[in-house]
Amino acid sequence: MLIDQAVEECHRWVREHANQGPALLDDIYTKQLEADIRFRGQPISTFLRPVFLSRSQSELVRRASQVLLECAERLIEQYMVDPEVRRTIGLPPDEEEFALLDTGLRRQVVVARPDSFLNGDRLEFLEFNSDSPAGVVWTDLHEEVFLSSPILSHLPWSARLETCDCRRLLIDGLLEAYAEFGLSQRPSAAIVDWSDAGAWPEFEVVQRCFQERGVPAVVADPLHFELCGDTLYADGTAVNLVYRRAIIRELHEKRQEPGVRDFLEAYRRGLVCVVNPFRAKVSGSKACLALLSDARFDRLFNDEQNAVRRAHVPWTRVLRDESVEFEGRSHDIFELAQGAKDRFVIKPTSGYGGRDVMIGRETDPGDWDERLEHAAHHPVEWTMQEYVEIPEEDFPVFAPELRFEKRKVNLNPYLFGGRYAGSFVRLSTNSVINVSVGGGMAPAFVLPG
Repeated sequence: MLIDQAVEECHRWVREHANQGPALLDDIYTKQLEADIRFRGQPISTFLRPVFLSRSQSELVRRASQVLLECAERLIEQYMVDPEVRRTIGLPPDEEEFALLDTGLRRQVVVARPDSFLNGDRLEFLEFNSDSPAGVVWTDLHEEVFLSSPILSHLPWSARLETCDCRRLLIDGLLEAYAEFGLSQRPSAAIVDWSDAGAWPEFEVVQRCFQERGVPAVVADPLHFELCGDTLYADGTAVNLVYRRAIIRELHEKRQEPGVRDFLEAYRRGLVCVVNPFRAKVSGSKACLALLSDARFDRLFNDEQNAVRRAHVPWTRVLRDESVEFEGRSHDIFELAQGAKDRFVIKPTSGYGGRDVMIGRETDPGDWDERLEHAAHHPVEWTMQEYVEIPEEDFPVFAPELRFEKRKVNLNPYLFGGRYAGSFVRLSTNSVINVSVGGGMAPAFVLPG
């Protein structure tokens, strides 16, 4: 089945039932809340149709994202021994100290989400989220919400849509990492983030997934850890497997707090298996894509990995005082950024959640120059990336009458233990697409062949 045909069938049904549209959307939001798909207590904005991928697109995303993950693991290895890799990533001393500690794991990135834009058969990865990827279990839960809705359930081919498998593969990946870590005790898990985290209900879903597999689990704030001898407790429960959702930078900022201090000490001593380990910050840095898009580092990768890097990673460089190659010519990077503002995006190297991203073509020249001035005095804090055209699709909107409006579409694949589990989509009218800055989400179904 063709994507355009599937979209039109959904849109036709919405037009024919336009008077029911707001009620149907309210029903989806009610089911979101029942399934714990909520951010800061509220359901996440969505639309009366999903996004569809062809089988060939799905295979492209699967293959490219898995190879990209191999490249990220390779860079983490090289960070340990290659001064140029370490200089480019530029972790601050406290983060580097923990990145250099032995993790006890063969795979450093057990949970990954490389965010991308998919334009037809052109796939480009903008970021590699490996510090603390969010939205993990919402992906297949949201699919279940949509499959039970009349928007899809009335279509004869809806039963043959290919869906995600995030919950099962997430727990598989975490338990495989624990087995590899080599502790003799049975696993007892803690899902860990700050108590004011907007995605706290997601952690409770993961807790239930652990419990369904016979693994005791708690959801805990890092401030509530306590190390007694060789045992780490989370809210009074002994734990030996930590699914770390707290951002590494934030943990280091609060490292003198008693609970965080105990957690970091347990990590340093190898008393608990932590996923993702702190070493994953190497690939979670935006500077990782600077290495992946630079031909000077071809020597680190095999032929397949180099082909994926060239095809799917846009030109990216850390903003620091040096010359760079761009489109076959050498440039001072700051002169390039000033002279071709509309060609680039500037991001905080260690940022997340879409915060402080500056898109050249949408930014006042004075603000752009001010950011460059700041970057010149703070090397490695900012990363510049070539602008990638953002795909857009029409979605039904009730305001209050039905109309169809363009939304920018960002595809987010998940990988657990090196295995592709499926993707979800974020949608926005803004070029910075993120749920934490007001974006919405939709499931991404693979159409039957």
